[in-house]
Amino acid sequence: MARLFLAAASAAILASTSAAAAVLVVRSSGPSAATYPPGKALPDTHKLNLKDSDVIVLLDSRGTRTLQGPGSFSVLASASPAAGAVRGTGTSARRVRLGAVRGTATRSVWQADLDRSGNVCIANPADLGLYRGNSSGEANVTLTDAASGKSADVHFAAGQAIAAWPAALPATTGAKISVSGLAAPATLTLKTLSPVPSGLEGMAQSLIRANCQAQLDVLIDTFSARSEG
Repeated sequence: MARLFLAAASAAILASTSAAAAVLVVRSSGPSAATYPPGKALPDTHKLNLKDSDVIVLLDSRGTRTLQGPGSFSVLASASPAAGAVRGTGTSARRVRLGAVRGTATRSVWQADLDRSGNVCIANPADLGLYRGNSSGEANVTLTDAASGKSADVHFAAGQAIAAWPAALPATTGAKISVSGLAAPATLTLKTLSPVPSGLEGMAQSLIRANCQAQLDVLIDTFSARSEG
């Protein structure tokens, strides 16, 4: 019995170590995209043999990095500053608070992009905001819940890119919100993440599973580095 217990404990330790060491594919294109789809976890020991036109973006607790083919890349070496090809992500990727991941002074993962139709993931309704890409002029945006018909207006001043989600329109999971007042109409489908993701890898995996592509793009661009073979 003691031997069985020790064997089970050892297996659990190995499994947890393997999971902790995993690196996540968050974006892929080119001939090897089917081999490395977004959401695929790779062990630190894995080597990627990329073909011409391949572009693979990896993410872990150290940040993100882009691998471009052709070439052979070690997952672990590509994350190391000593590898020479990687230009650093800095330490902010380790310290950042998930409720306020930012690549610039205005962008956050938890802002709904009003210019892009698609799913919007919510970890905490209090953190949900709005973002518009073109802030050169003022704009009056109307958000309308397709099910209830309830709507709320949001005013953007010239130069203002972000705004709070309107309190008059509750952000509930499954709600389909139509956006009007910008250059092109959009439809947002709200999705609540449960449990709330922990760490960069957990956040990325949750966004991939929920198909919250606009927010995944913000996360990737926030912590980007580059590696070329």
